[in-house]
Amino acid sequence: MTIQSLLITVLRIFLGAILLFAGIAKLTSFSVFIADVAAYQILPLGLVKPSSYLIVSSEITLGMTLIIGYFSRGAGILSALIFLIFSVALVIVLLREQPIVDCGCGNILFSLLDKIGLSVATTPNWIIVVIDLILVLASVGVVFSSQHGYGMDSLIQHVMGNGTMI
Repeated sequence: MTIQSLLITVLRIFLGAILLFAGIAKLTSFSVFIADVAAYQILPLGLVKPSSYLIVSSEITLGMTLIIGYFSRGAGILSALIFLIFSVALVIVLLREQPIVDCGCGNILFSLLDKIGLSVATTPNWIIVVIDLILVLASVGVVFSSQHGYGMDSLIQHVMGNGTMI
């Protein structure tokens, strides 16, 4: 495989880790996350809890899918969509000037940025919107890459292409 395959693999695993660990963090304090979603005041109250379950399960599932490299393009499309939805929700809150204490979006990426001296507050802010938009672009990069990278997709393609089982 090529350098491009290696880079797309690293990008895919990085995006998957962000989603997986964000979903796990939300799951471990699920009642707090439900309150965070409700604080946005975007959804009717009856949809807050089901939407919270959908967000957490989507993050965990997409994270695992991206990490193992299975159905990478589809997972890339869905991860771009979820990061775009997060961006739009944050923009709505920021434009309304809602006093939200926690965006509900703290994750492993924020911890990594903090370790290199780039602290990102978890209150809704424009930096988080930019980060989410960068993650949208990274996800789109996975979708439109000419290489699958290393993972289940390339293994399946190899097996199907040779007609032999490994």
